Amino acid sequence: MATTLLPVDPAMSPQRATRLLTISANLLPEEVVRARQIGRTRVWVIVFVVLVAAACGGWVAYANNRKQLADRELTEATTQVLALQRDQRKYADVVKVRSDTELLKKQLKSVMAQDLDWGTLLTLLRTTGAPAKIAVTGVNGKLTTAGDAAETTGALPSTSESGSIGQVAVTGTAPDKKAVAAYVDLLAKQPTLANPYVTNVAATEDHKVTFSLTVDITQKALCGRFGQAACKPSGGK
Repeated sequence: MATTLLPVDPAMSPQRATRLLTISANLLPEEVVRARQIGRTRVWVIVFVVLVAAACGGWVAYANNRKQLADRELTEATTQVLALQRDQRKYADVVKVRSDTELLKKQLKSVMAQDLDWGTLLTLLRTTGAPAKIAVTGVNGKLTTAGDAAETTGALPSTSESGSIGQVAVTGTAPDKKAVAAYVDLLAKQPTLANPYVTNVAATEDHKVTFSLTVDITQKALCGRFGQAACKPSGGK
């Protein structure tokens, strides 16, 4: 039997002859890969749902805590109100008297809104003459009625924009006639007075003068005792 020997390829080294080929392949079916992906996604969804549920539970617990605090505060406030109401019953008479007093003041203010405060008017006549050293010795005044208004028809018009409601006759003493004239000018500047008119001036033995004058009372003088302070005649107290 004859044996034929083949020549050894000198280009092939022993290391190369025994080297393993670097060939790889993923032999897993696509169904298995997709199942693994779906499983990982399901895990993340479950984790997210758990976190959201924990956050919602915490918020609900916080809201319940705040509600309980608010309920306790409401209960305490209600208890205080009931206690104050019980205490208020002890002073029911005082509260009623005070309420009646306030109501009476409002009624008097409404009823006497057009009332003339004669005290304030007299004070005004005296204090207005103080700068001119006028001493008022007598005052005689009256309000105008319907009959008086008919008798005064044709009189000189008032120097005030507010209508005349009456007239005052004033008598007094002054250092001289200039002081009387200054007094008349001061009266003319008062919003509650109008048309001051000197009716008589006479000299006295002590080198002074006595005088008498008339002055109209305007609508602005109708404040009443319970009227607003802003409508009080200037100079009044």
